[in-house]
Amino acid sequence: MTGSGRGIGLAFARRLAEAGHRVLLTDIDESTVRAAAETIEGATWIQQDVRDAESHAVVAARAAELGDLRVWVNNAGVLIAGEPWTHLQADVDRSFDVNVRGVIAGSHAAVRAMTGPGRILNVASTAALAPVPGLAIYGATKAAVLSFSTSLQGDLARAGSQIRVHALCPDVTATAMVDDVATDPGASILFAGSRQLEPDQVAVAGMELLASRQVARAVPRAMGAVARLTSLSPALALRLAASTRRTGEKNQRRGADR
Repeated sequence: MTGSGRGIGLAFARRLAEAGHRVLLTDIDESTVRAAAETIEGATWIQQDVRDAESHAVVAARAAELGDLRVWVNNAGVLIAGEPWTHLQADVDRSFDVNVRGVIAGSHAAVRAMTGPGRILNVASTAALAPVPGLAIYGATKAAVLSFSTSLQGDLARAGSQIRVHALCPDVTATAMVDDVATDPGASILFAGSRQLEPDQVAVAGMELLASRQVARAVPRAMGAVARLTSLSPALALRLAASTRRTGEKNQRRGADR
């Protein structure tokens, strides 16, 4: 389970452990993932940079030592905000390396390592479903995750595999990644709502998705319905996004004044 030192990944690890799985946590921050694993009985951990494609095979081999690999969660992600033409190329590369190539490499390692029925859960975002001005690069990477996941499921089904792939698209969630851009004007669209999801809410929805035959799910479900409607008219979707962003800017200013 990548990116599981904190936030959504750690919440997933706890839920999977409660469901009887032996969990293997990975994160780029060794001290963080070690501390996280210590909070879950029977859990183990590995330091991992998901940008290293070979690292996923190492993680899969370690997981196989613990028992048959049945669930693989690709959760690690990064976020950059602002006008996309202002981003440093290194930051754009990192976004795609972590958010997209990391998911692809992890999924490939999981498919190769699973010897029977298995589940792969890729954490995308509602940013994959509709325009997110200010988060264009992030939205592009998450749209890629959603597209890859659904297409991979088709390929596995055609091959007669017992492995199923799921893509979870949560709305804004109270994580350190979101907190880090709380005062960034480019990320204002994230702060338009009155409430953010809690990581455990996302994990519960993910567990439900893993137990189903549904390929993709938005959290909350209503966000998926709204996105599908707005996708029929990109111009309308952009107008709604602009309005949402203005609300987020007001909320950011209120937060700064407290």
